[in-house]
Amino acid sequence: MRSITDAPQSRRCATVIERVLVVTRLDQITTAQRRALEEYAQLKIAIEELRERLRDVLEFTFTSDERRLSTHYGVPNPGIRIELRHIQNAMDKHARGEMTTRELSDWAAMLLMNDAYDWEGSEEEQIAEWLNEIALLTLRPKAE
Repeated sequence: MRSITDAPQSRRCATVIERVLVVTRLDQITTAQRRALEEYAQLKIAIEELRERLRDVLEFTFTSDERRLSTHYGVPNPGIRIELRHIQNAMDKHARGEMTTRELSDWAAMLLMNDAYDWEGSEEEQIAEWLNEIALLTLRPKAE
C-alpha cells in the first residue's frame, strides 16, 4: 500500500488519502476505457459511470473518511492530459450548482490518485496544488 506522500513532490497530498496500487496485469487500457477516463476528466460522465465502464480494471472507494484506489492496468502512454482548464471547468460547474462539493472533491481525488492522469509541464505545481486543495474539501482527517 502506497500513501499519496510517496508520490513525487508535485503529486503529494498532505492528507489521509491512500492509493493502493495493485497491478495484477500490466495490460494497457482499451480505447473505450481511455475514453471513459478522458470523459471523466472533462466531467462529461459521473464517477459511477466511470466505475461501471472501468469495472474490470479500476476499483475505488471514496468516503468522507478515506479514499482508496486500485488499478489493474499499466500506466497509459501518453497519459491523459490534465490542464488548468479542467480545474476551471470543474470549479465553474460547481459554482453554477451543476455538481456538489462532494463530486468536485472526488473528481480531484480521482485525478490525483490515478496514474493514468498526467499534468507534467510548466503548470504542474499549480495544477497539483489546486487538485490537492479541492480533494481535501470533504475529506475528514483520521482521528489519532
